[in-house]
Order: sequence, then C-alpha cells, then structure tokens
Amino acid sequence: MNAKHPDILNKPIPLAVNIDPVTGHRVEFFQLEDFATNCIDEGNFKVKPESYIYSKLPNYNCENCEAYPLVNPKQLSEVIGYAVRGTARKYDTTTTPFKEIDSQQVSFIIGKKGLFASGLNKPHLSYVVGTNDMDLFIQLAKAGKAVLLHQSLDEAYKILNSGMPKTVFRLIAGKIPPKENTDLFVQVDDSFRAFTSQQIEMFFLEKRKQIIESGAFNQDADSQHWGELLPLQQAESVPSNPYPIDALPLLAREAVLAISEHVQSPIAMTAQCVIGAMSHIAQAKVNAPDRFKAHGEPCSLFLLTEGQSGSRKSTSKNLADRAILDYERKQYEIYRADLEQWKSGQAGLPKKDREAYCAENPPPNDPSTLYSDITLESIAGLFIDGILQNASISSDEAGQFFGGHTMKADTRNQALGGYTKLFDDGYVERTRSKSNLNGSGRAHDVRVTFNLQGQREVLDNALKDPVLRGQGFLPRFILTIPENLAGTRLQDAAYRNKNANKDHRLIAYWTRCESLLDSCPQVQTGHELHNGRYVIPMNEEAIAIDTEFYNVIESLQRAGKRFEYLQAFASRASQLARRLATVFAYFEGLQQIDGKTLQGACEVVKHSLNEWAMYAEIEVKAESDAQKLIKWLIGKCVQQKTDRLTYSYMQTSCPRPMQKNNHLLEMVIQQLEDSNHIKIESLGRTRYVVINPLLLKS
Repeated sequence: MNAKHPDILNKPIPLAVNIDPVTGHRVEFFQLEDFATNCIDEGNFKVKPESYIYSKLPNYNCENCEAYPLVNPKQLSEVIGYAVRGTARKYDTTTTPFKEIDSQQVSFIIGKKGLFASGLNKPHLSYVVGTNDMDLFIQLAKAGKAVLLHQSLDEAYKILNSGMPKTVFRLIAGKIPPKENTDLFVQVDDSFRAFTSQQIEMFFLEKRKQIIESGAFNQDADSQHWGELLPLQQAESVPSNPYPIDALPLLAREAVLAISEHVQSPIAMTAQCVIGAMSHIAQAKVNAPDRFKAHGEPCSLFLLTEGQSGSRKSTSKNLADRAILDYERKQYEIYRADLEQWKSGQAGLPKKDREAYCAENPPPNDPSTLYSDITLESIAGLFIDGILQNASISSDEAGQFFGGHTMKADTRNQALGGYTKLFDDGYVERTRSKSNLNGSGRAHDVRVTFNLQGQREVLDNALKDPVLRGQGFLPRFILTIPENLAGTRLQDAAYRNKNANKDHRLIAYWTRCESLLDSCPQVQTGHELHNGRYVIPMNEEAIAIDTEFYNVIESLQRAGKRFEYLQAFASRASQLARRLATVFAYFEGLQQIDGKTLQGACEVVKHSLNEWAMYAEIEVKAESDAQKLIKWLIGKCVQQKTDRLTYSYMQTSCPRPMQKNNHLLEMVIQQLEDSNHIKIESLGRTRYVVINPLLLKS
C-alpha cells in the first residue's frame, strides 16, 4: 500500500483519507490503484466495509455505496477516478454492537472527473456499448460488458468511435433513438432489466450481426480504421541486436548509463546522443587516419536513431549536449556584447565615415554551431563566408530534415551530393547564376556532424528510399533502432529523489567535454597540425584489427552472404570504424588509436550494419508464409465477392505448410493482424477472417 503518515513534511495532497473511528488509524492514498485495491469492490461496483472516505463526512462509513470507474475521455482505457454514491452511515462506536445514529445520501468523486465507463480496457472485446441510460449502464457494467455513459447517445458514439480500437464494434443503446447514428442504435425497454448476463451477451451479438449483415453500416469497411498497412516481415528474421555499450570510453559509457537511468530512455538512444556530442567536439580538433591522405580525413560522424514519440529523445540529447549548450550560450553572450559595441562605434557617424568604419571593423559573427533545422544552402553560405568551420545538425525531429524543402525539391540530388562531399572531404561549394554571384565560392576543411532522431513513421520511407541509398547518403550513417520502453518506465520514491545535476558520472562527463571545448587547448606534441587539426594514428594492433575487420565485412558482401544487399553500407564499415575510434581516442586523450578503442568502434559499426540489414531483408526476402496466406485470402474473397472467410474454412483450405501446421498458422495469422492486413472477428460462436478493404481494392 502506498500510504503516508502525517509526520512526513511537505507531502503531496492525498486522493483520499480513511480514518477508522474506533482505532483512529489513518491511511492516506496517493495513487488511485491503491485506493481502488483497498476501498473498492470492483467486481460488484461497491465500496468495501470500513471505508470512511468522504472528506465532508469523515466519520461516516460509505460501505456498500455504489462506486463506478471514471475514464479519461482522451484515453478510454485509463481509469482516472471513481464516482461514489449511496447512503453513508454514522455509528455510535461506544456501544456493542455499534448503533447507527445517522445517515446521509452522498455523491462524490475520488480522483479526477471523467466519463462513466466500465470494461473498456479488457482485451479481445467484440463490441462496446454507449448509452445515455444510467440504469442500463449499471446493468451492463455489472454483467461485465464494455459500456460507456454519456447524456447524449450521439456523443457517446463519437467518443467510442475515436477512442476505442477499430477492431471493436461500436453500438449505442437506450430507450429513445438518437438524432444521428440510428443504424447503430439498439432499442431496449423495461423487459431488458430481467436479462441475465448470458442473455445480454447473446442479445448484443445478434444485434451486431444484424447490423453488419444488413449493410446499413459497416464500420470495418472504413479503411481509415485499420491503420497503416505495414510490410510483411517474418518475426524470426530480426535477431536481437543489443547496443554494444561497453565499446564506449569509460567516461562516455558511464554518462550513457547515467542519462538512461535518469531519463528512463533506451541505452542505444542515449549512446548515440553522447557519441554525437563527442563527434561535434572532436571534429574541430582532430582528423581520422587515412593511408591515402597525409592529413587524414574528417572524423565527423553521421548518426541516426529511431525513437517513438515519448521515448525521451529530447531530454536524452539535452543532457548529452549540456556542456556544448553551456559553452555556446557563453560564446553567444560575448557575441551580443561585441555586437552592441560595434553598433555603438558607428552610431552618429556620417554615412561616409560609417562605411569606412564598417570596412575597417567588420561586424562580429554569430558563434552558434548547433542547428536543428538548416538547409545545405544556408550552411554552405556560412562555411564559404568563413563564419563557420565546424557545425552539427542535431535534431530529435528527423522529419524536419527528411521532410524538409531541400529533401523534397528538385535539387535533392544536388543537396545529397553536397552532404556526402562534406562528410568525405570537408569540402563545400556553391555556384550561383551570373546575375547573382554574391555568395558563390568554396570552402575547404569544414566539418559537419549529423545527429538525427525520429519516429518510425517518419524514417521508414526515408530509410528505404533508393535515392537516399544510391547517392551514398544513408550508407554514411550509423543507425540504431532502440527497444521501446513504454509501459516499463515506472517510478518510485527512490527514483524521484535522484538528481541528474548531482550525478558524479555526468559531472565527470560534462567536465571532460568542457575541457575539450576550451578554445585554447594545448598543442599535442609529436603531431603535425593542418588547419588547426592533427591526425590521431593507429598503433600496430589497431592496424591489424582494422585489416581483419575490413576483410570480414568485405567477404560478407558476396552473393548469398549477410550483406549482399547492403554493399553500399558495408563497404564503408572500415571508414566509419576509424572515424568513430578517432572520436573515442580524442575524448580519452589518447595519443594513438589502440586495439581496444578500434575494436569497440568496430562493434558499434557492426551493430549499425545489423540494423540496416533489417530494412534490407524486408525488400529482398523470398515470399514468406504470411505473403502466401494473404495472397490466398485475397483471391478467395475476390472470388466469393466478400470481405471475410470463416476461420475454419481457412484452416482446412489454406496453402501448405500452414494447412497442416496449426501452430505455424497461428503465428502467421498474428503477423497478418499486427501488420493490419486482417482482423479476426467473432459473431456468436463463429470466427471470421476479415480482409483489409485496401487490399481488396487493389
């Protein structure tokens, strides 16, 4: 029980308080679940004995008062309160047995106000009923049916239609027909009160069947209720691919674990955020080794992370970037002061003198280097004008990038080529028309890091885009697809007492980032500087590991091997590993990339290749059992001019090997349901396989 005592200071206000008048024992409830468990008989919709829970009558026992759940109108499966009504009684506790000395009619709410509803969160619902009749609501609730109460039947239907899963049939019932949705209305009279629970079930199943067969209204025919058709992919083809967290440098690894712990975000997502911060810092100071280039190549990284809405992308990124953000804020304050001084220096000067002043004293430049939404045209201009040398495009809304104007316009191919040149050589150019030469030019030794995070709905099409792949843009990205932690991120008092700002792991990480961001770092002895950067070489052990890694990945690109259809991605594995190892080594303060550092970088790149392979497998896999079955189902439905077949007919007639293997058939059926190709419905004792209307139209 989540109970508190009055001696605890600064405690939150409880939802309910129960004080036993005999013993004086006080229990405070701060969570609705605790209150319901201890005070509500949910099966009978009554208040349990010895429940003195009405704040206005704390000495009155609400035992046997009716108690009905209240649900969130925007999330019907979420119970947010209980409505209690009935007779509360006060007893003389000095007598034995207790004698009732007063009673009061009560009506109050514990928790938050919401809609009267019951059973809406049950799994495998066949139908749900909306009603405007309180007596009917109570009868259906006590019979265990899914039911919602609203004073308007039409509003009840609208709420159910938008808030319930589309596989659940929505009905409305009452004594007087509504103005709208009459084809879904089930009329009941006083005789309905005598129905048993089983009779109620058969009554509504029959009404549902009549509505569907009449053709007056078929909710399931509305394709928008099905959700997006998802690619058919065998579940067993996606192996477990945990993020190699141990591959990161110690300080970075501890920061990843700390951020994940405080934010309750996936390790893989947090790791990418930290690597993105390290890449942003390192790209300005060091280059990765390249045996064909004396001055090495950029160590800048392109990072891509898939994360659902609410997966804590923003919070993870902000904690990983804190030192950079603080540094940029200080630099911006200096810039603002210099700008004001520059403005005041020319204030009041005649035009000719002002022009001379500006020529001798150019205005200060905005020092910002982190961008969430910037076009190639804009960033190229900043590089060419010498305002910027190192930048990051870092966003937790990848849709801003992949769905932006640059990636949709006719110039997309040119933009992709520009980004790949920036990645490979740190080079950018911009050529404008003769009538608009201002801004034309080129810039060498500039750097850009990408750290993009986005939802699957945004990334899915982009990651399969043949242009983004063929141009070599996506193959330069290190990809991770973290597990979804939604539903597991529970919190307790110990968690609430944790403070990320005081976590020694994060303080050590931020301190290291701050020291590396110092604009005047000590020059590393023994390293030749080239435009302010030096190459971190590999030692002998690292060179051997690099060679072996290259050969292994190269061999896996042969026909029939793991990366046959990922050659553009796999061929860059060695390059990405050397870049990542350079970032790791600089963060750790190493003079050389050793074997351990490079091996860790190789593990991260292998993780990325396996994530990319998941998308490739969707496209190249031979026809799966799921594809065979859906093709057969569509053919039979078209032949019989229907949108459904009986489950038993499918079992005995579907293609092999499903026909002879019931376990396999159930697995395939589940896959087709999960990907919104079919639904399984029950009418009485008969089960049907219903086909998505979009498939029948095509």
